[in-house]
Amino acid sequence: MAKSKQVAVPLYSVNAIVLRRISFSETDRIVTLYSRELGKISGIAKGARKPISRLAGATETLTHGRFQLATGKNLDVITQAEAKDSFPRIKEDMRKVACGIYVAELVERFVEEREPNVPLFELLLSTLYLLERPNDPEKITHMFELRFMSLMGYQPRLDKCVRCGADLSGDQVYFSPSLGGVICSHCGHLPEDATRTSLTTVHTMEALLTAQPPEVEKMQISTNVMEEISRMMRWYIRFRAPSEIKSMNFLHIASE
Repeated sequence: MAKSKQVAVPLYSVNAIVLRRISFSETDRIVTLYSRELGKISGIAKGARKPISRLAGATETLTHGRFQLATGKNLDVITQAEAKDSFPRIKEDMRKVACGIYVAELVERFVEEREPNVPLFELLLSTLYLLERPNDPEKITHMFELRFMSLMGYQPRLDKCVRCGADLSGDQVYFSPSLGGVICSHCGHLPEDATRTSLTTVHTMEALLTAQPPEVEKMQISTNVMEEISRMMRWYIRFRAPSEIKSMNFLHIASE
């Protein structure tokens, strides 16, 4: 009898961050990765739920590592995983855990499979490193939100009135998720979703959007301004998100 030929399974390797992992069976996990090379991909990590598994640590959520996958018929298989950084300081702080899970879910919800976006990978990785440092996690999260929405094509208009194009002036302006930006105090007939905010808050959002990370780390933001940014960005993201961002509630509770 002729021996059956073994078909070589194509292998590929990626530099990636674990966005999410779910139990698939008593021993396996399905892991969602965001990679520099291929964007979002999913794979099954066989035996990863076993404490002694060599895949266990590297497939934990918010781990940055190098992953080798074998192309599968329905789902690729993670055959090797080497953690580069597990961000232990994030995982010691409930507020930072909430922020990390939230930014990972934003990527998972907004991004389609296998659409590479190197700037997004770099943004996500740098955000995790900033959260690992002794920074205010809410400030770093708002930096991520603004830059992430910009990369997704939804950058809010913050420099001029989104309706009439005039320069912003005065103490009070309005932010409208449906219009995608700030409305000046002179424009009437505000949309129903318009919320009042201060010009100081708008300028702070501009700085979070454009400043270099070391400058963001040095920024001092008042509690009132932080609360206004939180409120507006949550509304804006809910308006644009393709599905519910479930970790948003956890983030709110952890931030209190």
